[in-house]
Amino acid sequence: MGRFLAMLLGVAGAVLGSQGPGFTLQYMQNLQGRIDELRPIVEEFDANIEQYNYTREQALTECRTATGLLDALCTTYVSTVQRYELLTAHMAKLESVDDNVRPLILARTQMRDITTSVYEQYKPAIPTTIDGAIYAGGGFAVLWGGASFIFGLLGSMFGGRRYA
Repeated sequence: MGRFLAMLLGVAGAVLGSQGPGFTLQYMQNLQGRIDELRPIVEEFDANIEQYNYTREQALTECRTATGLLDALCTTYVSTVQRYELLTAHMAKLESVDDNVRPLILARTQMRDITTSVYEQYKPAIPTTIDGAIYAGGGFAVLWGGASFIFGLLGSMFGGRRYA
């Protein structure tokens, strides 16, 4: 019975693992869309501050200490620029690693709001790529191996004698 359950868990691991590359791709597409949405605002900010010979960091520092009307105008720019820089750095990190490693990096560095957005729209698909097959095999091996070990341990502790 333990072997059968381990096999079922292994198959479940293969199905789950195979979705890693596809989910990662959709995550990166969502992330790129957010970056593209913020880019014109940040470029406009940069162009405006350049007219006054400010760097982005100088302008943001001044915005952080602004009061009154200037504070109200700057708050949106500060949060937009910070978010843009954060998303751009996150995308650069994901793009800097090999496709085979990317789902593992995403699992450690994912941003909750983007993950939630992708998950709401994500539809699992049969893996047709080498990456999907690798992750399917890995998912199978992890869950099947772990379950086999646990069921074997439990069987040796609580199972009776085997009769040949």
